[in-house]
Amino acid sequence: MIALIAGLATGAIYALIAIGYNITLTSSGVLNFAFANTLVFGGFVALTATAAGLPLPLTLLISAVVCAVVSALVERGAIRFMPAGSHAELITTLGAATVLTALTAIIWGSDPQRLVLFEQQPFELLGFRVSPIDLILIALPIVFGVAMHLLLNHTRFGLNSRAQAFDREATTLRGVNVRWLSLSAFAIAGIFAGLVGPLVLVSTSASPYLALSLALKGFVVLALGGLGSQVGAIIAGFIIGLIESMVALFVGPFFGDYAVFIVFVLVLLFRSRGLFGNKNLRLV
Repeated sequence: MIALIAGLATGAIYALIAIGYNITLTSSGVLNFAFANTLVFGGFVALTATAAGLPLPLTLLISAVVCAVVSALVERGAIRFMPAGSHAELITTLGAATVLTALTAIIWGSDPQRLVLFEQQPFELLGFRVSPIDLILIALPIVFGVAMHLLLNHTRFGLNSRAQAFDREATTLRGVNVRWLSLSAFAIAGIFAGLVGPLVLVSTSASPYLALSLALKGFVVLALGGLGSQVGAIIAGFIIGLIESMVALFVGPFFGDYAVFIVFVLVLLFRSRGLFGNKNLRLV
C-alpha cells in the first residue's frame, strides 16, 4: 500500500509536468522544455517566502505571479522572434531551461534544501501511515488537468489558441491576435507552475537540478499519454509512477529509471501517438 501511494504521488508529479507541456503545445504549438525549470524556480521562490514568514496562500500567489512573469519572458526571448517554420523552439527553450537552472543555483545555491509549507502529520489509511502531501499531489493533476481541458476546449480563448497552434496564418487573417494568445498561454503555464511547484518541492528535496529529471520523465509521460491530451497525461503519469515504484520495490532502487525509459522506447516503437494522442496534432 505504501509503495502504491508513493508510486501514484510520484506519477502525479510527472503528470503535472506533462500537463504543463500540453498547455503551451496545444495553445501555441510550442513544446516548452523550460516548464519544469520554471516549476522548480517557483518552488524556490516559495522557499524564500516561507522563510520570510508569509502565509501559504500569499506564498503560492507570489510564486504564481513570479513564474507567470518568468514564463512570459521565456516566450518573449526564446519564441517570439524565431522565424516561422524554423522549428528552433526546441533549442531555444532548452537554452532558456539551462539559464533558469543556472539562475536558480546562483540565487539559492546548488545544495538541496528542504521546503516546508505546512505541518504534515501522517494519518492512518487502510491500516497504513500516509503523508498528506502524497494525497494532495495525487489530486493535483486530476483537478488541474480537468481545469486546463475545459479552458482549452470550451472557451473562446482556448479555441482561438488551438486554432492558431494548428494554422497561425489562417487564424491571423481572421483578426485574432496570435502574439497575445501565445504570450497568454505561456503566462497561464507559468501560473500553473507557480501553484504546483512549491507542493512538488515539498515532497522532494529542493534542488536546482531537479528540473532535469522532471523534464525528462514528464516528456515520457507526454509521449505515453499522447501529445495534447490532458486526460492522457494524467493516466500516463500514474502508470509511469506505478511502474517506477514497483520496479524499484521488487527489482531494485536503481532500476526504476531504466524501466521508465524502456516504456518510453516501447511507446515510440509501437504506439508513437500515445494512448490518447491525436494523429492530426502538429507541432508548429
